Amino acid sequence: MTSKNEVKFEKDGSFYIYSIVNDSIKGRFIFDTGADGLYLDSIFINNHISIIKSALDTARMRGAGATGYKQVLLIKDTIKVKVGNYSHNFTNSPILKLTDINGENIAGIIGNEFIKNQAIVFDNNRLTLKIDSVVKYAEYESIISFDYVDGRIYFNVDIEIRENEIITARLLMDLGCSDAIILNSPYFKSLTEKGILPEKVIDYTILYAGALGGNSNGGDFRSISIKLGDYKINNPIISFSKDTLGSFSKTNYDGLLGNEILDRYNYTIDYKNQKLYLIKNSKSKKNFNSTLSGFYALKRRENAIVMSIYYQSEAYKNGLQLGDTIIAINNKKLDNLTDKKFYEELKDEGKTIKLTILRNQKHMDITFKLKYLL
Repeated sequence: MTSKNEVKFEKDGSFYIYSIVNDSIKGRFIFDTGADGLYLDSIFINNHISIIKSALDTARMRGAGATGYKQVLLIKDTIKVKVGNYSHNFTNSPILKLTDINGENIAGIIGNEFIKNQAIVFDNNRLTLKIDSVVKYAEYESIISFDYVDGRIYFNVDIEIRENEIITARLLMDLGCSDAIILNSPYFKSLTEKGILPEKVIDYTILYAGALGGNSNGGDFRSISIKLGDYKINNPIISFSKDTLGSFSKTNYDGLLGNEILDRYNYTIDYKNQKLYLIKNSKSKKNFNSTLSGFYALKRRENAIVMSIYYQSEAYKNGLQLGDTIIAINNKKLDNLTDKKFYEELKDEGKTIKLTILRNQKHMDITFKLKYLL
């Protein structure tokens, strides 16, 4: 049961909240501290064209994948977004193709501007959030000061990559990121040149990295620990980018801090005083597991598209390719499976998986065993 001013959210790597647009239009949004303003999905806008009242403008934006700047359409009209009893008016809202990345039930992305000078309270045990003007300091165990620059949150995190080999990375707090940490390309390159990476590193390609990004190349390795405020977190998996274009190719920060770390705490982001307050929750001792299937497929109604793949995985070695269309798993047609049932089929180490895929209008079966890569 939620208390006054609390709002339930859904969690699938990112935070999803139901919001009301212009007092009457309901939409499912991602709340993303890696974004500043409001970004709307193109299909959502097509279904609710009344949101646009005057001529569209254009803007240049850059995505997370290995792609340069692109021109996008921009809504100049004021758009009111309400979550629970709290609302904010946005202007200059880009229209992006978010369905390709976040699935069919997505209206847009809400960024930090929504909170203004308030605080936002996240309870990851109860899956609730609350926007408030008061922070209950006594409820928390650790406090981290952050820099709030151009609508985004930054702070330093110590990473022990190998035994007694500690680096300090300036990270952007990104609630739109499902990973623990993603290092940008220059920072990862500097670690490679210094020779301080672990021996085992795995590599992947992502088909679409973000709403504007193209293919993105990167990988993962397991570190010894990270230090977040007063907390030491053991054996996290660190991801990295190898892109030479896109937003990870050059930034004024070293990487992202995402939900695989932050989910382990209940916390408050105090925008006015630039503080992050944390306390451990029931997920704080959860193990960091690497990919088990070796790929990620975005489930649609009747199929799933392979959106990323690891080259060290059994799935790839047995023939699965980026962009393949999965129409059945273990002889179960995907149009008869919910999203949850599909992803549950890809659990349990050692389990044999048979995928029926469609590639170039031809059907084929690919069989492999689930195996952790790190």
